[in-house]
Amino acid sequence: MAHARTEDTASASQGKEALFWKKPRIVAIPVCNEEDHIVACLLALAAQTSLPDRVVLWINNTTDETCDRVLSVAHRLPFELETVTACYPPAIASAGQARRDAMAHAARTASPDAILLTTDADSEVATDWIDSILAAFIQYPVEAVFGRVLLLPEEYRKIPLHLHEDEQSERAYGALLEQIGLLLSSEPHDPWPRHLEHSGASIAVTHAAWRRVGGIPDVPSGEDRAFARALRQNGIAVRHAPQVQVYVSARLQGRARGGMAETLARRLIAQDEYIDDAFEPVSRRLLRIRRELAYWQSQSSFLDIPYPDFPVVCIRRKELPQHHERALRVLKRLRQINRRSMENFPIGTAGQYDIPPPVLTGPEPSVFHGRPG
Repeated sequence: MAHARTEDTASASQGKEALFWKKPRIVAIPVCNEEDHIVACLLALAAQTSLPDRVVLWINNTTDETCDRVLSVAHRLPFELETVTACYPPAIASAGQARRDAMAHAARTASPDAILLTTDADSEVATDWIDSILAAFIQYPVEAVFGRVLLLPEEYRKIPLHLHEDEQSERAYGALLEQIGLLLSSEPHDPWPRHLEHSGASIAVTHAAWRRVGGIPDVPSGEDRAFARALRQNGIAVRHAPQVQVYVSARLQGRARGGMAETLARRLIAQDEYIDDAFEPVSRRLLRIRRELAYWQSQSSFLDIPYPDFPVVCIRRKELPQHHERALRVLKRLRQINRRSMENFPIGTAGQYDIPPPVLTGPEPSVFHGRPG
């Protein structure tokens, strides 16, 4: 009987794998004055071990030679290329608006079973980008996959060492928060190791999930993080897959207000007083987890409880070591409690409790890191 169940499971897994490999893959890219990067972006997509079916370039408010550069390489591309030209009034022109419209256009002409992907016009996706995304969809019961964002090697060298170190310290602290979250609320669909990023440079989502949340949120910047929040609020499972990687430039004049380029330019002059607001105090993270668990439990009993929303609480950079130590103490205590619980109630995430905690300036690659090898 057990043998029959094993064969059924293997058959179901193979069926899911075959299904995902057949799904249409549509990549939507917002483009604004990207004459220096757009060719490399398109050639990286052309070098995929599994090609996209269609790539949509949403060329908006562009005054440079981007369109000519696209035409110069279009005949070499092994996928359907669609270019759409848009001009937004200054009052609404933004990177967030462009990504929202680019994906909405791609979705309108895509089949209901399509996978919608987006990246940035100054990005070069890894050659196995689509393969790794599909593998994540097949391995885990998710409807969206967020990838890692890394700096191109030549771009990595432009960033002073102290900014690399500061970034690694932030992410080491963020990794502690993630492990605390998994111990309190296990997520088998997104197990450790997982990364911490929600970047528009690497998002993949099923057409159905994209429709369910109403597409990319209508915000001028930070639309990628807003989209991640919308997915979570709607109970849509997401995988933060470390194997999905995209390489980006380290330019100081970006296209998105509040984006990576603006952050780099500002930090080169003077480091920010506060760390990234995604990395909240551990007390706030514990409260957030409790409130989210209460919210999802209430859904099954049809109680009218609003999704928990919290104002941002930022951590001063100089206080990060204390917050790191506090989170480390919480993590150690939770591991002790869960080890005792596991003796009587084994769970599917067994093994995550023995993960070495990240050190404050560990070698974990981040957005300020070069291409491996």
